[in-house]
Amino acid sequence: MKDLASAQPAATRARVTSAGARREYSISQAAGLLGVSRVTLWRWIRAGRLPVTRLGHRTARIQHDDLERFLRDAGPAGARTWASRKRGAGAGLSRGTVLPSDGGAMTTSEHFVQFYEADAYLLDAVAEFTGAALRAGDRAIVVATEPHRDGLAERLRAAGCDLTAASADGQYVALDAAEVLSRFMVDGTPDPARFAGLFGDLIARATEGGRGVRIFGEMVALLAADGYHAATIRLEQLWNELQAAYPFVLFCAYPMERLGGEALGQLVASVCAEHGRVIPAESYTALASRGARQLAVTALQQKARSLETEIARRKQAEEQLRVALEAERAAREAAERALRVRNEFLAIAAHELKTPLTSLSGQAQLVLRRFEREGQLEPRRVQQSLQTITGQSQKLSRLINHLLDIARLETGQLAIEPRRTDVAALVAQVVASAQEWSPQHPIDLSAPASLEAEVDPLRFEQVVSNLLDNAVKYSPDGGAIEVALVPRADGTVELSVRDHGLGIPPDKRESIFDRFYQAHADDHRSGLGLGLYICRQIVDLHGGAIRAEFPPDGGTRFVVRLPLAVDELAAARARHERTAPAPGLREPLTGDGALVPGLTG
Repeated sequence: MKDLASAQPAATRARVTSAGARREYSISQAAGLLGVSRVTLWRWIRAGRLPVTRLGHRTARIQHDDLERFLRDAGPAGARTWASRKRGAGAGLSRGTVLPSDGGAMTTSEHFVQFYEADAYLLDAVAEFTGAALRAGDRAIVVATEPHRDGLAERLRAAGCDLTAASADGQYVALDAAEVLSRFMVDGTPDPARFAGLFGDLIARATEGGRGVRIFGEMVALLAADGYHAATIRLEQLWNELQAAYPFVLFCAYPMERLGGEALGQLVASVCAEHGRVIPAESYTALASRGARQLAVTALQQKARSLETEIARRKQAEEQLRVALEAERAAREAAERALRVRNEFLAIAAHELKTPLTSLSGQAQLVLRRFEREGQLEPRRVQQSLQTITGQSQKLSRLINHLLDIARLETGQLAIEPRRTDVAALVAQVVASAQEWSPQHPIDLSAPASLEAEVDPLRFEQVVSNLLDNAVKYSPDGGAIEVALVPRADGTVELSVRDHGLGIPPDKRESIFDRFYQAHADDHRSGLGLGLYICRQIVDLHGGAIRAEFPPDGGTRFVVRLPLAVDELAAARARHERTAPAPGLREPLTGDGALVPGLTG
């Protein structure tokens, strides 16, 4: 920006320096006196804030009195600025001083940042910044993008600067911001040694002879636009560290359009903290009066508060959406698990039901073929076939009863009918039956001759049968099974069934009472994984408890403890709890809670 005295022709300078004469200024002169760009000045003129006199199609003049009136309207600060501008109007600018767009003066070593909304406004400000250095004989270094370098060169030449001569003399140095960044960036962050070596040498040569140096750089803006926020702040810090060794004025610029959004708020705050002066964008600095600026600040505060409220609402909506999506995901996973469990169960159930049916069919066909071939049946072979048919029929009956019990449990229809029962005789009967169909497992029963308790005899028998069946199944090599029935002093009766078989791996012990769970499923052992689950439900309905123990010498010991008299209230509560999903239970086999169509009776 040329000083006022040198910028005007002789006749005009005479009018400016003549006391009491009516003075007028060109658009460029008035903009220089006010410390703003020509774009800003024309904006004020078009808004009607500053009168202008037209002298032909391309010539416009602003009267001295209008300028004084405009500055007085801006308040005391504007009056002081006008007074200082008038004192320096004819003498030019001192070396190292610039008139920035916010109206303050700059020292010979300063680091300031300008936020801008339009490229034209930025280029006008940079042209004033670098042009003042060139006219004062100082050095100007520009590190910018190619479009900005070209736009700046155009404005400087229009202002009368000979860039060709200035570049040849080293007074004006224009560098590509992206190319310079590549020289000292390492792994996404500026390398201090490379940066200091590059710009330290450049500034040292520029300051020879005591010349002032002004630098405009937008490398930090490029880093910020690419998302390298930490590198942006680090580069600003490296410039500050370099100013400790060399005096220079640094002009940084950031486009506001790249700084929108809540996430960039911290970046803007950190950028401002690294500068000695922060100049807002033109939508604020273009406001001349103090009242207008205060109004703008108030409006911005209201917008900020509204934005904070909107952000809070958005976060709340996002949280609600996240919870809904999480619930939907959990429901979908539960449905998928239920489908997998159903499919696995149907496959197991089909296999388990098919085995006794195949045996029954095979024995019947064998007897029939012998009769057709021989015309008579050998009693011993008939007896063996009938024993096999009876055993497989009982197994098939138990499987079907398990399926029916599961269906009843799912619908809350499984109930008990307790009555006074000799549980000692009932246990002895079940043990004797089990000994017949599993002679390779000697079963040792320890029980009193008679022991009465209030139980549902059919359901209690089912518990004993399931525990014995479990003990036999997981003792494939035979071995003794120990059954004990003991009355306790606390008014309960304790039944225990101990085997010396495979035992249960420690990592699977917590799940043995879950529905469809088989601790040795990998061994392809038969069963639906329902026996222990049904036992627990029946024991719960009696107001009792069941647990598993794991002796150090191997095997498993199941312990059932029942009250001698059933508490009807507890039984009713247990029945009620069965109607709702209990913690730890597996999901229903189908989405609607039914087990298998036709098995809900």
